[in-house]
Amino acid sequence: MSSRSLLLLVSLWVAPSVVAAQARAKQPPPSSGFDSFLLLVSPRDTTSIKRSLKGATEARTLAENRRQQAETMRLGARARIEAKKVEIVRIKERINVAKKENREADRVGLEAERKAAEREIDLLEVREQLRQVETDFETKRAELAQLTEKALQLELQLATRRASRSRAPMGGAGGASVDRVIGELEKQTLEAQRAQAYASLDVSDSEVKVIDRRLDLLDAQQRVLSGK
Repeated sequence: MSSRSLLLLVSLWVAPSVVAAQARAKQPPPSSGFDSFLLLVSPRDTTSIKRSLKGATEARTLAENRRQQAETMRLGARARIEAKKVEIVRIKERINVAKKENREADRVGLEAERKAAEREIDLLEVREQLRQVETDFETKRAELAQLTEKALQLELQLATRRASRSRAPMGGAGGASVDRVIGELEKQTLEAQRAQAYASLDVSDSEVKVIDRRLDLLDAQQRVLSGK
């Protein structure tokens, strides 16, 4: 075998190893610092976070408006209850007069009016209870929306810091300082999300109470319609 042929065989055998070594040399070193930690707050783009933040703000405004409406209706129901009580007192006075004057037919009619007014008070009291729990429910929904806003604002700060960190990586003390800030923001975000989750449970419990009171009101309305 000629020296030229031998050189060609050696080159063919060595070339893959050289290419692989060169490829490894071109690859970036394993990441360290910030990127080596688990991201416990799932990364989201800032556009999505801002969209969620806008929705939370709108939800808080809506809940506050509904709370005011429910409170107004509760006060209205209370005022009607007090007016009905005065009406019943006057009906009773007329009943006593009818008894003294032996106007039995008038007395029977007035007794029917009294019972109808008392049934209406019962209905109004259930309605007042419903408006009260609706007021509480909307208050809790507003509080949940506010906590959601806080959690999203922190998440937005976190996402912004993460993006800045990835665009301009740095090592040494400067990188460690930035990583600590990001870690603290992640902790605050998680704590805000926990508070949001607890508030969500309170909203669910409050919603069940609203549904229960609505069922009570439905039963009360049916009793009034049936004359019971």
